[in-house]
Amino acid sequence: MRTPLRAGLALWLSLFLVTPSAFSQKAPPEKPRGDVGPVVKNVDVSVTNLDVVVTDSKGNRIRGLTKDDFEVVEDGLKQNLTNFFAVEGGQVTMFGDEVITPPPAPTAAAAPVPVPTAVPDPAVAPLPIPKTRIVIFVDNLSLSPFNRNRVLRSVEAWARESIKGNVEAMVVTWDRSLKVRKKFTNDGRDISDVLKQVEEVSALGVQKAAERRDVLKSIDEAESEATAVQRARSHVLSLQNDLQFTINALKTTINQLAGLDGRKILLHVSDGLPQSPGAELWTYIQDRFRSQGVGTYQFEFDATSQYLGIIKEANAAGVTIYAVDAMGLADDSNVSAEHATTKARINTFIERQNLQSMLTLMSEETGGAAFLNRNDISIPLKEIERDYTSYYSLGYRSLRSGGDRPHSVEVKVKKKGLRVRARRTYQEKSFDTRIAEAVVSGLFFQRDDNPLGIALETGQPVPYRENYHVPVQIRVPYSRITLLPDGEKYKGRLLFYFVVVDANDKQSDLVQMPLAVQIDAKKFNLVSRTDFIYETKLEMLPGPHRLSLAVRDEITNSVSYIQQSIFVSVLPSAKPGTSGR
Repeated sequence: MRTPLRAGLALWLSLFLVTPSAFSQKAPPEKPRGDVGPVVKNVDVSVTNLDVVVTDSKGNRIRGLTKDDFEVVEDGLKQNLTNFFAVEGGQVTMFGDEVITPPPAPTAAAAPVPVPTAVPDPAVAPLPIPKTRIVIFVDNLSLSPFNRNRVLRSVEAWARESIKGNVEAMVVTWDRSLKVRKKFTNDGRDISDVLKQVEEVSALGVQKAAERRDVLKSIDEAESEATAVQRARSHVLSLQNDLQFTINALKTTINQLAGLDGRKILLHVSDGLPQSPGAELWTYIQDRFRSQGVGTYQFEFDATSQYLGIIKEANAAGVTIYAVDAMGLADDSNVSAEHATTKARINTFIERQNLQSMLTLMSEETGGAAFLNRNDISIPLKEIERDYTSYYSLGYRSLRSGGDRPHSVEVKVKKKGLRVRARRTYQEKSFDTRIAEAVVSGLFFQRDDNPLGIALETGQPVPYRENYHVPVQIRVPYSRITLLPDGEKYKGRLLFYFVVVDANDKQSDLVQMPLAVQIDAKKFNLVSRTDFIYETKLEMLPGPHRLSLAVRDEITNSVSYIQQSIFVSVLPSAKPGTSGR
């Protein structure tokens, strides 16, 4: 929201107020400068890229395919592939129609090779592949300690071996509170050590099992079907509430990744996520009272639409979901101590289908896979690794609406008997949306792209009402800003993006501030060696904050990103931060 003020504009954030304090274009002493290069206007061309895995009917990976072997259909229309490369063993083996042969590995008997003084031949040098980022999401709210720790030991061994180089991982746990246990690192040993620590954290799956035992006992003791339904409904409403928070936690994690480049993977570890919370209770009541129709209650609590929301967010953010059901090859739950004295039997087929169907749906729709009914997941983890080290990347230009809208997409292989795995929808994003996502991701993950050469400084917090005003100054070199001649002026336009998160993970709304930039033509050569300065104030509560911002040159669409931690102290001796990192 932009509101006129005497001295400028006001930006309202959900956490604080940003007000430009007579934003200015200050200049140090003028210095002469030579001719300025020609003004060039860039056009942003958007290409849709899809990463696909191709296997035969037995799951063996197929190599050696070319661009002509694939067909991509978007919204029912066949697309012309313009970009193509194949990755095998973590190296690009085909780029377009050209086969890339990596240089042979040196042997022990080979003579020492002198260090070249010239730039290596790009036709021989290995082409870089996109960075892979893996989020290991441990759903402690659903997991039992035994199942979780059995699975995590396999993940620990895999991480030590596979998280390295351009593959990074982070560890997140969920137990009604979302906690980042380890930020992105390519040190697999660190990830393994953190996962060992997670094994000591409380898992709430045991508590949930105890609560269900109490519900089954109440149903058995109920004298009427209505009483049993009332007791079951109370429990299911609690499960539904937990599920809603779990879905929100997954969306939050996915959305934080949206602004990151490269391949993004969410490895979700749980004891299953219910399509309809407590669905097995309704069939249990139906069997207990020989009733018809009670089972339809499960449709009242069906959460499929919410899982579709996760899929939409994941495909929009370019995140592929791999789901692990940590229950593995479970025995019939009716023979456990939980059901030793119950009067009816839990329908284990309905129970298992209820917990696994959405894991399969989320994985398949995002181009991943669900690993179900396995006690040992070491082989599935290797399959994930093969997915991000051996795949085909297909790119095409399609007709764009210029807005943010979803598209259905289908990838086909022309050769018979082959199967292709890829995401089934994606979100078309405007340039402005991509910048906004990158700014929000900057709250959580460092981003250092700074082609405009901007600098950020913060001043001493000043008491303001019940909070504090933090002065902020952003400097942009005029030499990096594209200015077009307009009569006796040179004019340009910058767009500033602001977002802040506090220590309690409360995030402000992202706010945009457009600013006109202009210089008198007579002073152009002098002023162009100075900085454009924008000053504003952030109203903040005491405590730590994280500021993420971007500056966009609207003529060339060059964008710089910068982040800074800000601590607002109630102590008068507090010193401001000056770093732009």
